[in-house]
Amino acid sequence: MKKYHRWFGLVLSVFMLVFCVSGIILNHRSLFRSCEVSRGWMPTSYHIRNFNNGIIKGTLSLRDDSCAVGNYSLGDGSTVGGSKVIAFGGAGVWLTDSRAKQWFDYNQGLPEGADNRNIRNIVQTQDGSLWMAAQYDVYHHDGKRWQRVELPGNEARISDIALNGDSTQVVALTRDAAYVILPSVGQNVGLGRAKDCSRQIKMKVLAAPNGYKPETTLFKTVWKLHSGEFFGLPGKLVVDAIAVVLIVLSLTGIILFILPYGIRSQKRKGKKEVIKKMGKQMVWNQKWHNKIGYATIILTLWLSVTGMCLRPPLMIPLVLTKTPQSVENGNVWQDKLRGIRWDEAQGCWLVSTSEGFLKVDADFQKAPVFFDKDKAPVISPMGITVFERIKADEWLVGSFSGLYRWNAQTGRVVDAFTGKPEDKKTMRPVSNSLVSGYSGDFLGGKSLIFDYAKGAQEMGKLMSESAMSDKSMSDNATETAPLVMPEILSHAKMSLWNVALELHVGRCYTPFLGPISDLFVFLSGLLISLVLLSGFIILHRQKRKRKQHAQRNVAKES
Repeated sequence: MKKYHRWFGLVLSVFMLVFCVSGIILNHRSLFRSCEVSRGWMPTSYHIRNFNNGIIKGTLSLRDDSCAVGNYSLGDGSTVGGSKVIAFGGAGVWLTDSRAKQWFDYNQGLPEGADNRNIRNIVQTQDGSLWMAAQYDVYHHDGKRWQRVELPGNEARISDIALNGDSTQVVALTRDAAYVILPSVGQNVGLGRAKDCSRQIKMKVLAAPNGYKPETTLFKTVWKLHSGEFFGLPGKLVVDAIAVVLIVLSLTGIILFILPYGIRSQKRKGKKEVIKKMGKQMVWNQKWHNKIGYATIILTLWLSVTGMCLRPPLMIPLVLTKTPQSVENGNVWQDKLRGIRWDEAQGCWLVSTSEGFLKVDADFQKAPVFFDKDKAPVISPMGITVFERIKADEWLVGSFSGLYRWNAQTGRVVDAFTGKPEDKKTMRPVSNSLVSGYSGDFLGGKSLIFDYAKGAQEMGKLMSESAMSDKSMSDNATETAPLVMPEILSHAKMSLWNVALELHVGRCYTPFLGPISDLFVFLSGLLISLVLLSGFIILHRQKRKRKQHAQRNVAKES
């Protein structure tokens, strides 16, 4: 058992350090929002090529009366001519033209950091002003720079932003509630030109549908236990402390593995003073390695076991198991709202949630109604990425589960590439088409799909190829990129938090481990648990032997 603990512990200690450091970063996202990492340090799949990796989520073709963008120019006198288009996504905001030939940075006013510049949506009101939903805040453009608009009482991340029927009101959707932004009564000015003090911002908490019993998955409960969020900030700090304990155990374990070789080397050289010093280091490290590991075994096993449950195969039954959800402040939608659009055909809001689509009245007053599961598109657990109206009564809806054309009135859902009805029987949370964005503002209005892995693809060609071969978008991606990738976007950095996430869940090891990378966390957690248990058993046996030896000595003396 000692040999197993020694050798497996040495190998796993390297991954343990990665798990612990990345876990602490994940637990305190707000502290690291402005920190970035060059994608050059990551595997090539994370590099930006052909607008992949969610670099573009959507675009907005600006009207000529826009009060936010005039004849935009840089210091060298170059300008964006013709029709202006704003592109946005995981790298921030960019101003370009309808041919995508010129790309200018349009992030003035936004805080530094890729995590702060993860843009959800941008809309243009009737008066020409621009409003934007970033991951943490809502902004409007004053003609020169983005200005933050505070949502009273909001602590949740922003999910989306949309306009009402006549484009005079802005509705910002957080993961918990909706916020309606409009000029104060009597203000005869457009919403974008109204000063902050003359705007009304009303929080709208969606009611519970009739007969609705809020539930959560057992997976989410285990995830909150693993991060400590289940117990609030004190719980997170306890988990951080456990991570520090595991770091200490890993470092002292590595030292205990290396020191004996160093001592033997010095013994051959006859350096007694060095040997004595290294011997003291050995005793000190062994003492604290044993004490800390023995005293914290329950906590370290808790962290290890809950962690291995959050990835396949153990996560699958946890995701499928529902448990009652506790409701705070009467809001049954906490951390469940993902996207919102106004449906002119039905005169209501369409809201995407983690539990399906809702139909909500214009004033957010009545109980919303769930769409039947077979009359709305399936959305990946990662959330909705495309929500575009393509006809008066039809929507284009996309996520990592694919891309669909949806008639919300009739409930008809068809695959956007094949034209066939959506396959509701599949249990896969993601499809071969990892749809991360959409644009209809380039190439003369042609529809472009942004695949997370492959990047920009022309939808018309994909539909033709799918019709001929009956395969997915990813299998038939054309070799010719429809847009030229600008240099300014190819250097976009990753947020430190996202890098930590990729390391923590093992996705960045895919180029090296291939298909078994999905099992990396489970196998690592299992082996780490066994190493921790073996260390505890070894020490417990030693303690028991010493106790028995002491009892025998006492018996002899008596």
